[in-house]
Amino acid sequence: MAQIIWPKAILDALEELPERERNLVFEKAGHLEKFPEMYPQRLAGSFRRYRWFLAGNWLVYYRFVDEAVCIRALWPARIPYG
Repeated sequence: MAQIIWPKAILDALEELPERERNLVFEKAGHLEKFPEMYPQRLAGSFRRYRWFLAGNWLVYYRFVDEAVCIRALWPARIPYG
């Protein structure tokens, strides 16, 4: 079973999200413990070679290395309207 590593900066950003979105990120990330390579890998761009998943309005980027899932970025999936 893979360990999920959450950097403090990502946890701080999640604190700012509505509870529903934050729970969705944690729920989807929880599947990575058993299936760390279940999500697709980016082939180009800034997050090339990172795996990613959509959780509500957020893209979560991670890498699976040495039986650990390292969450690396939380990125808006769309620009919110003013």
